Amino acid sequence: MENRRKVLQGLGLGGAALAASAMQPSSPASAQAPIRWRVNHFSGETSMFYTLTILPFVERIKQITGGRLVLQPFPGGVIAPPLEAYKAVEDGLADAGHMTPLYIVNRDPVNSFFAGHPGGMPPEMMMHWMFKGGGKELLAAHRRETMGMHSIPVSMGPAEIWHSHKPIKVAADLKGLKFRAAGAWAQILNETFGAAATTVAGSEVYTMLERKGVDVVEWSGPAENLKTGLHNAAPYIIVPGAHANNFAFEFIVPTKTWDALPADLKVQIEAAGQLATLDCLIAWTLEDMEAMKAIRKGKAQIVEADPSLIKDIREAGRAWATKRAAEQEAKGNLWMKKVMESYYGFYDSWLQNASYRAID
Repeated sequence: MENRRKVLQGLGLGGAALAASAMQPSSPASAQAPIRWRVNHFSGETSMFYTLTILPFVERIKQITGGRLVLQPFPGGVIAPPLEAYKAVEDGLADAGHMTPLYIVNRDPVNSFFAGHPGGMPPEMMMHWMFKGGGKELLAAHRRETMGMHSIPVSMGPAEIWHSHKPIKVAADLKGLKFRAAGAWAQILNETFGAAATTVAGSEVYTMLERKGVDVVEWSGPAENLKTGLHNAAPYIIVPGAHANNFAFEFIVPTKTWDALPADLKVQIEAAGQLATLDCLIAWTLEDMEAMKAIRKGKAQIVEADPSLIKDIREAGRAWATKRAAEQEAKGNLWMKKVMESYYGFYDSWLQNASYRAID
């Protein structure tokens, strides 16, 4: 780790201490110098997970702060491997990080709610909960207490789909399947549906599916999967992806770095995060729509899951969360219960009170 740190510092990838020093100018002239943060990402620079999530945020930061804060993003693998993206920020190898909480569900199950919970909120509902229903406040408080980080929501995608060597319509079809998955969904596959889940980085997904190392993969939505060629790696595409009705991301920075910022700059960064989230969701949704046109013309057969499978996934997601909340409470950790009650309270209220809306 020490050798890696020295190499990164030699490349200009020093830790949060550099950002802290930039925020403590020694002269009036240097007071005008921008704050510069090196931002670790979890995905490759050609992926939509990079181009549609972190790049809009970087641009919004530039616009809203007037150049007072400059973010320099680094794709996954440059500072740290994708599955170690959080650790790189915690270890000080990066000043900040743009992450998916999906990758740390095994570390703390509460992260499932902030990543895109299986069978849970679709993106419109998720945005309302996150920005006006208490979600972002819970996320920030949890990160501060458990990780020593400040966190803000910064981007969101609409939904995922499955690519499979076997048609899947009902829950029984999942039994025994080797499934590339991550987060709570991987655990639910094993515990509830009798599948065998494995988690690998995105760079390995195509090869695993094409060589039948797994029967099924979930990676992203139609547009990203079309780019990676997954529609050519297996004969079936399963829709809708009820295991991930949305997928969300966060921006984290050490609390000592965040707390040292001027109050008005904090407000600007939070505003940039909210705008970037909307930017990402709109752009990703439109990309997915166009991708589905191409996919429908391809050789892969689109299989529509039976409504019973969607219902089973929703129930399994809630049951998994309830079980994990009880386990965590028994250990004296009330975060899972607290966030679950907020998440499902908002979810249930939405379903009960949105009947006045006509939605196709």
